[in-house]
Amino acid sequence: DVCSSDLEPASFPTSSVIQGFHDALVGQKVGSRVVVIIPSDLGYGDAGSGDQIKGGDTLVFVIDILGVQ
Repeated sequence: DVCSSDLEPASFPTSSVIQGFHDALVGQKVGSRVVVIIPSDLGYGDAGSGDQIKGGDTLVFVIDILGVQ
């Protein structure tokens, strides 16, 4: 299990994230809270990413949409 204690807002273009994250966020309204579950084929696939995301992992995020640019 990986849990981030970093509660600082992050800003990023949706064009630079994994496909599942992009699909879940595009079109969401400011003020929304979104639970995103990304299967590995829309995430990092069999390769994984770094030491904490293993190949085949399903990713789960809870995201508060604070603004859009």
